[in-house]
Order: sequence, then structure tokens, then C-alpha cells
Amino acid sequence: MTYNQVHPKSHAVEVVDRSETLTRLNDALEIDFTKTAVVQIDMHVRQIDKDWSSFPQNVAERILPNAAAMLDAGRELGLPIIHVMVYQRLVERGMQPRAAIVQSTGRPGTPYGLPPKPGYHPDAPEGYFEWDVMPILGPKAGDYIINTKRQMTSSFLSTDVEHLIRCLGVDTFFVVGINTNNCVSNFSFDAYNRMWTPIIVTDAVGSTHGKDLHEFALQNYPRTIGFAMSSAEAIERLTAAKAAAGVPAMAGI
Repeated sequence: MTYNQVHPKSHAVEVVDRSETLTRLNDALEIDFTKTAVVQIDMHVRQIDKDWSSFPQNVAERILPNAAAMLDAGRELGLPIIHVMVYQRLVERGMQPRAAIVQSTGRPGTPYGLPPKPGYHPDAPEGYFEWDVMPILGPKAGDYIINTKRQMTSSFLSTDVEHLIRCLGVDTFFVVGINTNNCVSNFSFDAYNRMWTPIIVTDAVGSTHGKDLHEFALQNYPRTIGFAMSSAEAIERLTAAKAAAGVPAMAGI
């Protein structure tokens, strides 16, 4: 029997319109500029570039300029920029039981097919280097790189990102990256559980697992525990927060 035979679709799911509530929540959110950072998650060349990945290129073309604008605005304003990048040693690959099943069945979690090349080449040195971030995003001088994300979807479990965050003294994060429904959401939930305030930048995130799961994540997170807003609104809010903190805005912002 197929999955849909076991779990039949009795009716189409209608998304409840909570946009007015989310707008009011965003309007009520006070941003402390001095405690804010911008976080980029997993926007690897090997996870997005068409020569490596099955990531939908129409989505990449749409979200990468917005993510770059968000990071550049953060740099111009003087905010910490944190890149959290996944990398596993060869011995760590496929250790999750599901990964072995996906490998044996040839049925990946993405509807866009298998990637043209494996994301983790056997000849790659241990640990990703700066060049693996999509070039439009940097990294640039002064950015922080976390490249010890071993557990695939958790930015916290095997990294020192929490230590870095506490050293920086920040507790509010504008989050860009992929995938919306797992790594981006997991960072946001983990940060929320630490009593911090993550804000997903809606037009600077995407998913290789399908538009439906991307849209689900953008409904689930802000409607339950967090915040989400566009890159334009985020930059406007950050500029205003810097002015309110008594720090003059820099040219171009």
C-alpha cells in the first residue's frame, strides 16, 4: 500500500489567515540594536549551486539577493554576522538510520531529485572553508564562521555557536538560510528555548524539500512561538533600532 492509501487525504488543508495577528506581533516587537545579530544558515555552494545540488534554482535566484542584502545591511550597521555551516567527516556520513534507508531506496526527502554530485566529496579536507559559502553572501572581514555543524539540522548540538553568541552578548537574531523547514526552523526553536528572539527573514529562506514544507515552516514558527518578516522590513526595523540606540546610521542604509 502507498503512504496515501494508509494516510488518505480526506480534504484539502486550508491555511488559516493569521496575517493580521502576525503584523501586530511584529509591530509590538522591540528590537534592542545592541543585542542583535544576523545569522546565515547552510547556504553552501554544495547545497545550492546547480552544479552540485538539486535545490530549485528559481528559488535560489529569488532568495540569495535578499539574504545578501540582509547580511550587507547588518555589516553596514555594525552588527555581528554569523555563518553556521554543516560539515561531516566521512566517517560521520550516513550514521542516521534514515540516511541509510534513503541511500538504499534512492528516495530522497526532496521532490527535486538527487543532486548532480555528492555534497561531501571524499577528497574534501576535514571542515569546510570560507569558499564554500555562496560567494554573494561572503564571508567578509569580521564575519564569524561556525563550520562544525556535524548533526545536519542542529546549529547548537555539535558546535560552539552558543558560546560565541554569549560572548557577543546578543539575544536577537535575524535568520536567513536553508532549509526553512528544518535547519532554519531548528535554529529558531533552539534559540527560542534559550529565551532568545529569532526572527526568520521570509524572503531570504528556502527549502529543497518542496514549497509546501517551506510555507508550512513560515506559518508554523511565527504563529506559535516566534517572529517573521521580509528583508525590507527587517532592514527598516534595524535601521530604526540603531537610530533609537543613539548610533548614527551609516551611508547607504
